[in-house]
Amino acid sequence: MHKLGIYLLAVLAGCSPPPIIGAEDQKSAANASSKSEVSYIETESGRYQVDVAPSIDPRLMPKNADLKTVDGDLRQYALKLCGLDFQNKLRPDRCEVFVQPDKTGLLVGYVALQQGQDVRIKTALETDSRRDGLGCFLSGKLENVDYEHPDSKIDISKGFSARMSYSAWEKSPGDWVVSADEDSVYNEGAAGVWYVKGGNNKLRITQERWSYCYSDPNIYLDEVFTRAISLIRTDN
Repeated sequence: MHKLGIYLLAVLAGCSPPPIIGAEDQKSAANASSKSEVSYIETESGRYQVDVAPSIDPRLMPKNADLKTVDGDLRQYALKLCGLDFQNKLRPDRCEVFVQPDKTGLLVGYVALQQGQDVRIKTALETDSRRDGLGCFLSGKLENVDYEHPDSKIDISKGFSARMSYSAWEKSPGDWVVSADEDSVYNEGAAGVWYVKGGNNKLRITQERWSYCYSDPNIYLDEVFTRAISLIRTDN
């Protein structure tokens, strides 16, 4: 009777009564919100399925110049970071984009993993200037370090363990030249290793001994990124 009275008052006031949501409706809404958002897009490198993680809130994503040029559209930004906005001769079979949005982190921003004949990593990261961050990036081919399956190919859609060696040479304070090529002319500089581990929609990036990302040698980098978008090629 009480509910009926509220309903009649709402009608008399010229207002529509609030909808009554049943348990089944609530369950359906919860299931819909937990599913990835899937679409398809034609790129210069082929047709790709775009799978957006349901937990990603575009409003909370780290801002950078490239993201601003596409008006904050994460799909278009993922195409740029994965190198699919031009005629990419590598035409990766898959590209996963991960994000770490916490402004208090040591590495904030985006990581893209491209899978083709091999797996390559590319980043768009920022360091904390208040802790003497110098700027940072990873770029190059990942090497499998699964000691139980040393000859297996990295599959970024599954769990994996990898590393990437680099050499770095400081031209002037805070101005580093970095190369993932072991035969680089800068191999007289300091050598280091990045470790990259993936699984369960997470990506963990750690350093071996030191990093060119911060001036303080006591800062140890260990950051976890969350999958934001997957791009999967659907044509041959």
